[in-house]
Amino acid sequence: MTEVALFDMDGVLLEGDRTDPGVYRAAAHDALREYDIRRIDDGHASVLEASEYRAEMTDACRSLGIDCDEWWQLRESSASRRANARIRSGERSLYPDAEAVLELPDELPTGLVSNNRRETAEFVADYCFPGRFDVAIGRNPTIADYHRKKPDPEFLKRALAALNVRTPESGYYVGDRGTDVLAAERVGLESILIERPHVDVGTLASEPDHVVPSLREAVRIVTDLGGE
Repeated sequence: MTEVALFDMDGVLLEGDRTDPGVYRAAAHDALREYDIRRIDDGHASVLEASEYRAEMTDACRSLGIDCDEWWQLRESSASRRANARIRSGERSLYPDAEAVLELPDELPTGLVSNNRRETAEFVADYCFPGRFDVAIGRNPTIADYHRKKPDPEFLKRALAALNVRTPESGYYVGDRGTDVLAAERVGLESILIERPHVDVGTLASEPDHVVPSLREAVRIVTDLGGE
């Protein structure tokens, strides 16, 4: 009997493997406007508009006279608002098979666990799947939490703790990347990898326990209905 089932968000439930880079570009300037900074040179822009955190951001913020940790938190919050609006408007959609998670048994502890921002993970859980997930975990809007992204198992550990599952004897994490597979291994969960268009199974550093063509097949494994 499955004890717990955790699901990644980007590339598993939401189409596309990450937040659109344009969201971060706009959010960077939203955050700068909080300091009444309306224009920056191209060099600063190329650093601060990047989707991923870069150490150079600290130097760029310092040269602009602002605190990088504070600016990052403002940027993350703005990125969540913009990303959530795109989902609400339908500009970013769920995968057609995402509704399969609604077939999970009500008594099965479930969680959404993402490298994405916590505000967006919680929004997707509540707006797209109301009442389906018992917990939604994402990164907090701090640089320190950004560095805890998978394959670091920290976010999975947070989900298991919130679900009162200390050492899962039978559980799954459904993802779309090698980092998901590694994180699952590190907390004792079986990994289920979905072959989305952006997934190349042959390049993974660690072999998943299951490889499936759709989320519906993943749910069948989780609920012991058979079929891979």
